Amino acid sequence: MPNRLAIETSPYLLQHAENPVDWYPWGDEAFEIAKQTDRPVFLSVGYSSCHWCHVMAHESFEDEQVGKLLNDGFVCIKVDREERPDVDEAYMTAVQLMTGRGGWPMSVFMTPDRKPFLTGTYWPKEDRDGHMGFVGVLNQVMSAWSTKRALVDESADKIAEALEQALSTKPPESNASFDFAFVDQAVTTLIADFDQVNGGFGTAPKFPPHSAIEFLFRYATSPSKDVELQEAALSAGLFTLRSMVLGGIHDHVGGGFHRYSTDASWLLPHFEKMLYDNALMLGNLANAVGICSELEPSLAELFSRTAQTLVDWLMREMTSEEGFFYSALDADSEGEEGKFYVWSVQEVVEILQHHAPVFLESFQFQVEGNFEDEATRRKTGANIPHLKQDLAGQFLQELEMLRVARETRVRPGLDDKGLIGWNGLMIGALGDAALWPLAQNAIVAILSAEKKLGHLPHQISKGVPSGHAYLEDYANLVQGIIKLAVCHGFMEDQGELPPQAIPADVLFNVAKRLCDEMVAKFYDEQDGAFFSTSSEHETLFGRTKPVFDQPIPSANAVAIRCLIQLGEEEKARKSIQALLGWMQRAPQATESLYSAAMLLLDPPGDLPAESVELPAEAVVAAPAPIAPKPEVKVSISSREFVAAGDGTGSASITISVPEGLHLNSATPPARWLVPTKLTINGLKSTIKYPEATNDRYEGEVTIPFTVQLPAGESGAEFEVVVSYQACTESECQEPKEKVLSAVVVRG
Repeated sequence: MPNRLAIETSPYLLQHAENPVDWYPWGDEAFEIAKQTDRPVFLSVGYSSCHWCHVMAHESFEDEQVGKLLNDGFVCIKVDREERPDVDEAYMTAVQLMTGRGGWPMSVFMTPDRKPFLTGTYWPKEDRDGHMGFVGVLNQVMSAWSTKRALVDESADKIAEALEQALSTKPPESNASFDFAFVDQAVTTLIADFDQVNGGFGTAPKFPPHSAIEFLFRYATSPSKDVELQEAALSAGLFTLRSMVLGGIHDHVGGGFHRYSTDASWLLPHFEKMLYDNALMLGNLANAVGICSELEPSLAELFSRTAQTLVDWLMREMTSEEGFFYSALDADSEGEEGKFYVWSVQEVVEILQHHAPVFLESFQFQVEGNFEDEATRRKTGANIPHLKQDLAGQFLQELEMLRVARETRVRPGLDDKGLIGWNGLMIGALGDAALWPLAQNAIVAILSAEKKLGHLPHQISKGVPSGHAYLEDYANLVQGIIKLAVCHGFMEDQGELPPQAIPADVLFNVAKRLCDEMVAKFYDEQDGAFFSTSSEHETLFGRTKPVFDQPIPSANAVAIRCLIQLGEEEKARKSIQALLGWMQRAPQATESLYSAAMLLLDPPGDLPAESVELPAEAVVAAPAPIAPKPEVKVSISSREFVAAGDGTGSASITISVPEGLHLNSATPPARWLVPTKLTINGLKSTIKYPEATNDRYEGEVTIPFTVQLPAGESGAEFEVVVSYQACTESECQEPKEKVLSAVVVRG
């Protein structure tokens, strides 16, 4: 028998409409029932293409025993994180504060007044490997609610207070000026983390670094005077983009890109396909084609062909009848992740017959399979097509034959809601690629939904627009319309704008109207920058200002870019200054803010901008690094290590100090000197600082530490924050922090 979710429009909520759990959607009704019946609230947050959300649903939410426990002891609420990003942000912050990690499905137990007191993510139904299962958690919460209520309420109050403080944290202050020297430093920091073997930044898992690539391209074509750094930026951006295009994260058969790679070499994807990833990828591909068209035509051809297959996929699988774009394709089909996308050698032989041998060799097939199970890392006999070099243009017929054959398989689930912000990203990418009809159709569909609802919606689902648009929706839509207006303006100048295309000035007027609404609803007149929610949205522990790119560009970055392009430079400069402290502290998480702010930089006056040439070897090998300036290097002994049976894990941080520099000891003699310090977030820990000579650390310094897994946990993520100040004999540099993430698992 269907539950209350049966009347919702969210595909994720509808997936749970047949659960034996008496789910409520988020709203006052559920919390009123909790107050009247004096029951705690269980909140479950996920999204339709989330693999582990499906696992927990099958194990627990579809189970009659679990359903009875939930219905008897709790008021249960289901939330689609994409439908309510404000709810997701508030309670994910609570999860991270309480557990040191996060993820989906998000599981939160709270009081009837919305205050969390216990949080987690995925729980198996039964106890497993020393972990308490979901049934055990439910029984313990019910026991605590009835026998230790005062302690539960006290804990909830303290967590709510910490949550309010966390969500209202102001950006760090900065006296820096945003100029090319400031940008040069950010690019240098980014290049230092570049993976010269595989492309991208850091280690596995690897998410497509969309904002970083755009920033590197923008910097490479800017009037910076550091030509050597520009060349390194361009090479890193193009090499990363090429690596992803050739890799298994790219669906060579059907077009488009998967969510992320579970390995460092872009081979083994997590198979969900998100609209926003493909929008950002399309935009970078379009920009790369423009950059490479004269510098490296063969690379431009690869990127152009990849962009075209992505758009073919978009039109074939992700475009609604109304013209807007759907949100996501699931990773799973027939209960198995990736089953729709992988191939055995025998399958390919049967389909391609005498064409098969050269295809199998070119796309790196193996009889035992090149695809490893994510959990066991065992070969499964399945293969993910990928390339070592660009050969896909020689196999267009074979790829189409496989695509047609693949259509007979059970398809992954489609999240058919249209999110305004994600649609804005795709509209902008289509504008960059000069594919105006698709972009214009989406704009018309969204403006029609706006007229129908009476205001800009957050989403369109089952033909119904709903919700109030968030900052992300306004900013990305305005930016998308501006990009299409620029595209149409260029065609007008060339006398090539078709009569059915909306004139550029009309599009600019629409963008200006929506931008004015965005400023009125979200802009902080007092301090600058934008809040993520407006007065039309529910207030949950505070209003935040989105700063970091995760995984799409921060809404503030996009909004600031819109202000600049529409002539509101004063508000843009005030916003950049308000967020400059975060940009200075975390350049690798604020690349889109750098890209936006660079629009305000004037060319250097004393030297003409020099043209940047792409090194020929960049298309076949990783670019050579620029000559590094002496700087302190920080590393961890292992990103993943094994704890002993008692849950104690040991590792170390190594700090390499260049000759001529030294670090202050952990206990420097003067209070104005910054100590060398480790802070471990997420787990209990002990740190042993080595003895310093004359209160100085020089050369290579190793700081051992241990972390303690909580009882019953088989593994946990944590962060190590390394703080230090490098000094010469005559002066000390600005203090720095390096944040390293790691995982400890019980042996």
